[in-house]
Amino acid sequence: MARPRGYDRDTVLDKAMSMFWRLGYEGAHLAALVEHTGLNRFSLYKEFGGKAGLYEAALDRFLGYLLSQYRDILTVQPQGLENIEAVLRSLQYGSEYYGCFMINTLTQRDSVPPGAYDRAVAGAGEIEALYRANLAGALARGQIAAASDIAGLGKMLQTLDQGLHIQGLAGTTDAQKDAIITAAMAGLQAR
Repeated sequence: MARPRGYDRDTVLDKAMSMFWRLGYEGAHLAALVEHTGLNRFSLYKEFGGKAGLYEAALDRFLGYLLSQYRDILTVQPQGLENIEAVLRSLQYGSEYYGCFMINTLTQRDSVPPGAYDRAVAGAGEIEALYRANLAGALARGQIAAASDIAGLGKMLQTLDQGLHIQGLAGTTDAQKDAIITAAMAGLQAR
C-alpha cells in the first residue's frame, strides 16, 4: 500500500507559483523551492519530476486561473468593445506587482522549460482568440468600422494586453494605464 502524501499538492503549487512568478525559473533555486514549498527533494522529484516539472505544473495552475478570468469577462453577451475594455481595465498593478506569470514565461523563453513556453504560447493564443470573438461581435454591432481587420486587431489587442503587464513592471501607474486603455478604445471605435 502506498503511503499517503504528507502535503497538499495545490498548496505546494501555489507556493511554487509565487516563487517562480517573483524570481523567474532561473532565480528560483531548487533548495529555496524545497524550503518554500515544504516538500523534500524526494517528494518534489517523485511528484513533479524535478524543477522543470514543478514550474510547468505551477504555470498550468496559473493559466487555469488566468484563462478563467478572461473567459468570464470576454464571453459575456453581447460580445463587443465593452468586454474588451472591461478585461483591460481589470488589470490591477498594486504595490507588489510581478507582472503576469504567463507573460514572464514568454519573455524568458531561453531559460524556461520548453513545455512551459509552449503552454504560455497556447494561453496567449486563447486570449487572442477571445479578443477576436469580441471584435467580431463589435463588427456585427457596428462598434468598429466595417473594413476592420479582425485578425490584425486581435493581435494588436493581445500585444496591448501583454504590454500593459510589462508596463506595470516598469513602474507605469494605474492612471497612466487607464489613459492608455482610453486611447486604445477610442482608436477602435467606428468612425
